[in-house]
Amino acid sequence: MFFILAQTDAQPAIRLDSAPVRQSLDERLETRLASLRDAETPAEADVIAEEVLSLWRQQAGPAADLLLRRAADAGEHGDRATALRALDHLRRLEPDFAEGWVASARLAAADEDWSFALEALNEAVAREPRRFDAWVMLAQALERAGARAAALEAYEEALAIHPHHHAAGPARARLTRDLAGRAL
Repeated sequence: MFFILAQTDAQPAIRLDSAPVRQSLDERLETRLASLRDAETPAEADVIAEEVLSLWRQQAGPAADLLLRRAADAGEHGDRATALRALDHLRRLEPDFAEGWVASARLAAADEDWSFALEALNEAVAREPRRFDAWVMLAQALERAGARAAALEAYEEALAIHPHHHAAGPARARLTRDLAGRAL
């Protein structure tokens, strides 16, 4: 429905669209990721990054959301078996849902199951290459495994998406310095 305001000699006619323009979840995600890259300050970037993470969590249906919440609740209460089971069901139900892989990697890393954590993070970034959080976790796991050059590349991937990431920036600088020193 459109409204046209009356035209007077001093003011031209203005046409207003009464229906708000709604963006799809994917459009909103694209907009916020662009804003994240263009953020001027770390504080501004942090707010946008939280919104992006929230949008990623919303990409699957209600069953996936239930399983994510069940895994998080179980993990908070120290029930690792239930958390693992919920995330396993989630990965089977929604194998392309990167959030399920990231949550699984987070739990595996907490349990120091680095082999599965690396596998899950690789799955996450394969399904959603803009997952800056997964790139940072992958870099940290690679660095822990002694694969410092690969870790540096993963930090750079994260920073290409989220230039103000609080952990990736200093880690990249440190690894760049360390790797340059080794080359001498």
